[in-house]
Amino acid sequence: MKSILRLTATLCVLSCVHVHVQAQDMDKQLPDLADKLADLVKEHNSKKVAVIDFTDLQGASSELGRYVAEQINVDLVIAKQGFSVLDRANLNKLLAEHKLTSTGLVDPDNAKKLGMFAGVDAIIIGTITARDLDVSLTAKIITTETAEIIGAAKATFKRDKTVEDLLAHPTTGGNAALGGGIQDEKPKVAKTFGDVRVELQTLRIVNGKEFLLTMLITNQNQQRSAWTALRADPDPYFPQVKGKITDSEGTEFKAINESATGIPVGGFRVNGYMRVGATPKTFGPATEIKPHEAINATLKFRTGAGKAPDVGVYRLQLEFFIGHEQDDRLPVNNIGGNLMTQIEAK
Repeated sequence: MKSILRLTATLCVLSCVHVHVQAQDMDKQLPDLADKLADLVKEHNSKKVAVIDFTDLQGASSELGRYVAEQINVDLVIAKQGFSVLDRANLNKLLAEHKLTSTGLVDPDNAKKLGMFAGVDAIIIGTITARDLDVSLTAKIITTETAEIIGAAKATFKRDKTVEDLLAHPTTGGNAALGGGIQDEKPKVAKTFGDVRVELQTLRIVNGKEFLLTMLITNQNQQRSAWTALRADPDPYFPQVKGKITDSEGTEFKAINESATGIPVGGFRVNGYMRVGATPKTFGPATEIKPHEAINATLKFRTGAGKAPDVGVYRLQLEFFIGHEQDDRLPVNNIGGNLMTQIEAK
């Protein structure tokens, strides 16, 4: 009987250890990592931070390093813990203009220069270590005044198909002064709706079955805020983003509501509730973009036809709510944003 009890206890310990060390999905781990970094930034009373592309131990960057930095940047903005986050598109331009490299920012003089040029008092850099079954991230918060490390956090996630795809693509192009770590990348498509400019940065194939669209949304008005959201059908129970990608054969890849980051999925509202049928003037939920600021956003697309996406040119349609005024604490849809274009997937 004792032997059976010992065997049972041993199996329990082994199974518990296995559950403890098993890595989770990347998209589940990154928000937790961002929360830890946000707490550390707040503890140090930093007022404005910038997130640099993550690199490997040799300082080389990949699409994974850029993706990690983009997601942490968005999650820090969502956290809203009393500090602001520098838009990464503006960061890239500043680094290119002043011929600074991402890896060179650990030098006190370079860090101080970035602090003066961009008005940031802390930067977040990190390294990516790919192992057989998982990927380890180490993030550091460095003050721009002295290049001293004022905080650090770690995360581990599974090395799944999405991660493999991103790791397989090193960053290329851009300004040579950026050392391949950060690029002065131009948007593939840009369209302006009133004061709000929507830039489509990249369309990538992830998981072997989905498209990932990366966007930069800027409020070009220097005096008043703008509110925006992805527009959804007016269904109070199952609102669906009005967005799709269509290939040359007519196969449609529909937007995945729950995949949206950086921008909410909104609908027309009356007294705070989604309205079916009539078209009220207010919408929500929405995200506020302050004067002359920008947000990063991502959205995934998938087809139910069982067809895998491939590289090539596709038709994209995506609708936005855009407003500058508020009524009963909800933004008013002043300008309808319907973006229809062609975009190349990689």
